[in-house]
Amino acid sequence: MTHELSKAYDPSAIEAKWAEYWIAQELFAVPTPAEGAPPQKAFVQLLPPPNVTGRLHMGHMLNQTEMDILARWHRMKGEQSVWVPGTDHAGIATQMMVERALKAEGKQRTDFTREEFTDRVWAWKQEYGGYITSQMRRLGASVDWSREYFTMDERLSVAVREAFVKLWQQGLIYRGAYIVNWDPVLGTAVSDLEVENEEKLGSIYHVRYDLADGSGSITIATTRPETMLGDVAVAVNPEDERYKAFLGKKLVLPLVNREIPVIADEWANPEFGTGAVKVTPAHDPNDFAIGQRHNLPQPSIMDTQARIAHSGTKYDGLDRFEARKQILADLEALGHLVAVKEHTLTLPVSQRTGSVIEPRLSMQWFLAVNKKPETGGDSIAENAIAAVRDNHIRFTPEMYSKTYFEWMNNLHDWCISRQLWWGHRIPAWHCTACHEINVARETPQACSKCGSTELTQETDVLDTWFSSGLLPFTVFGWDGSGELTQDLRRFYPTELLVTGFDILFFWVARMVMLGCHFMLDVPTEDGAKRSLAEAVPFKEVYIHALVRDANREKMSKTKGNVIDPIEIVEKYGTDAVRFTLASQASPGTDIAFNEARTEGYRAFANKIWNAARFLQMNVERGAEAGYKATLLTPSEITDAPLETRWLFARLAAVSAEVERALSTYRFDEAAQAVYQFFWGEFCDWYLELIKLRLDFAAETNEITALTLNALVTAFEAALRLLSPFMPFLTEELWQALYAFIRTPQPAQSIALTRYPQAASFLTDAAAEEAMNTLQELIVTVRALRKELGVPEKEAAPIRVYSTAKAADLAAANAEMLARMARVSAVEVVASALSGNNTRSTASFDVTVLYERQIDVAAERERLTKEIAKLSKGLEAASRQLGSESFLAKAPAHIVDGLKKQAAENQALKDKAEAALAQLG
Repeated sequence: MTHELSKAYDPSAIEAKWAEYWIAQELFAVPTPAEGAPPQKAFVQLLPPPNVTGRLHMGHMLNQTEMDILARWHRMKGEQSVWVPGTDHAGIATQMMVERALKAEGKQRTDFTREEFTDRVWAWKQEYGGYITSQMRRLGASVDWSREYFTMDERLSVAVREAFVKLWQQGLIYRGAYIVNWDPVLGTAVSDLEVENEEKLGSIYHVRYDLADGSGSITIATTRPETMLGDVAVAVNPEDERYKAFLGKKLVLPLVNREIPVIADEWANPEFGTGAVKVTPAHDPNDFAIGQRHNLPQPSIMDTQARIAHSGTKYDGLDRFEARKQILADLEALGHLVAVKEHTLTLPVSQRTGSVIEPRLSMQWFLAVNKKPETGGDSIAENAIAAVRDNHIRFTPEMYSKTYFEWMNNLHDWCISRQLWWGHRIPAWHCTACHEINVARETPQACSKCGSTELTQETDVLDTWFSSGLLPFTVFGWDGSGELTQDLRRFYPTELLVTGFDILFFWVARMVMLGCHFMLDVPTEDGAKRSLAEAVPFKEVYIHALVRDANREKMSKTKGNVIDPIEIVEKYGTDAVRFTLASQASPGTDIAFNEARTEGYRAFANKIWNAARFLQMNVERGAEAGYKATLLTPSEITDAPLETRWLFARLAAVSAEVERALSTYRFDEAAQAVYQFFWGEFCDWYLELIKLRLDFAAETNEITALTLNALVTAFEAALRLLSPFMPFLTEELWQALYAFIRTPQPAQSIALTRYPQAASFLTDAAAEEAMNTLQELIVTVRALRKELGVPEKEAAPIRVYSTAKAADLAAANAEMLARMARVSAVEVVASALSGNNTRSTASFDVTVLYERQIDVAAERERLTKEIAKLSKGLEAASRQLGSESFLAKAPAHIVDGLKKQAAENQALKDKAEAALAQLG
């Protein structure tokens, strides 16, 4: 690796180099501990596995940025940071992609056998499936690539079969005909979570059903008239006086001429529509329940593509919506269409295809979540609720725990089967002789009930979320044997899950459900029964917010405002994009991504690069003059000049602030603390101040040597402080720094060094206070010079009116003032001031001694505004300090701070009023 710094910072010249280096050197792989070695604290995260079909989007970028900052931070704190990467086989999405590719070839899935088609999917996965992980590699994610998984790897597939078999044996998996959400484009059931409800203006149709005996009729109201072909009854409320005489009679189903009964059921609402409800058990979940209560038949009149089928009518073969048009026309022609009224419909729409979901009776496999296992213990739902209720799992922001409970307390059995070819095939075999279902880990040779060898494997596959719900323990070697693998012992439960709210139920809840259920049966390291706290898959869930566009609009392809993170990375560099996201990431707050902000952080990176070049130049100059740059110990800072003692005290404070912020997932506060320190305090102040000290004369100077070494030491610490946020830039400069000073590196990478701790630096309150006063003086003088029109390159004397302490400070640091504020001389007057060309602060008054006619009107206006501003602040403080409620509740340091601020504002107001009076 070369460490010669170019004149300009170019992220494209360094990022790929270091990304490849980190992977080649396996820097982030967690080694197997030596036998007998004491356990090491581990910080374990599981990457939400992106779909194998995926491409990186801004949501991924935010998620991975936050996870990587935490992984690097914990690693640099001396912990084993285990970040496990992987990809999901994404059953529906991947099958859709491959079928789309086949369509382009003029082929379709059914042209192949199941085995041939899945071979095509595997080939597609090999060619295209690694795209998103290659993007992760390029962006420097510090995952342990040696642990990378794919959810259909053989090892994980064995674990999935094992989990299914165990749940079956516990009586928690069953097969039955139930109403499911059917996507007719995909040809499979989808979960409630994959359905979005859209409001749309439509119609409600009133249709007359005549009594078979000719004595009258009942009018029903429906929004889906095509389903009447599958009607088996009409239900009315038993308390509805209008229809009591109709109970037990028969109606003639229009267009079909089949007789159906009038039944009493409380589901019928007398206040809605006509109060009479058509019952179609195979095509509506509520009708299905009515049919179960009354033992009604369940004829299905649609096929898997939502075409009318098996109705015995002329409508067979028509698409459902085309059939609706013809049925309505025929009903109208026969005089059975009584009325058509406008009605707001709530349409269930598939997230994946946009097609209208059709409720459909279908044979499916279900996981019973509210049933206690036949082998004993609490239900899956009970354990998952208790895990969060008893604080074994915490949510940040906390509001998501309420959302979690709302869902878990209303949980229905989980339909875990999908009518696909790609995925984990359900390990069940149907006996054609006795119809017994044989569930087994391996293909059975004969039926367990009758001994027949005529067995056919189930064609359905498992819901993708079933296999991904097992990941927190299957990635660490769980195989159902009850044995505690080394990885399970070291890394389970994981510490933290960082994810988006959109998969809170899809994935997070399922991991809690399955993790608690299965891991309760795995004993602890000492052989004891595992508690619920030890069975949870993770201890904390951090739900990050959305990344929106600069106008805070949600990104969508239809709006044309989708931001491609790779394009932004290529333009500004990975570090600038990461810092942009981190600087706005806080719990519960969406991010408005603005490219101008990224450009600003690209400038921040350039500022640091230039600071490194300044360091390199001075190290080389020093070497030529006999100075050997080296790193200092904390005790060597004690006798350093004021600005150096101040800087290291600030390092202590900022280190503590970053620790606090990252511990509470305030990435924004942590990033801003580092930014303000590096740009504001280190670059803008310290580097300018030490130019006075770096005087490499012929004879070595103790202060010069100390300052050079302090520069190297502070910059090295600042790079470590920044490293989790900007890993590429800091790696390049850290490696270069050790090359500059010709000192062996303490580690192979900055990522493996120790993160700055507050205790590593000497605190110095006196130095901080003194520098704050000098900085305030310098900023005030600069502003006053600008107002007076003092030419930028012209030095001017100042007069400082203050206490002896502040005045002495100004006099003692005349050189600093000369350099930073173009001060030619400092006159100190130990008294208060009133006069023109003057500015006042809580610590001092200062005058720039520069002859220029003052604009009395402008000065009067300025002072008047200043007095009004201070008066407003004093009134607000007075109200708070006069409130008994505030004084009783506010912490003492808040009250004391408010009193101090009020006193300072009163002093400033008095001075401003005196200056205004002098103007006349």
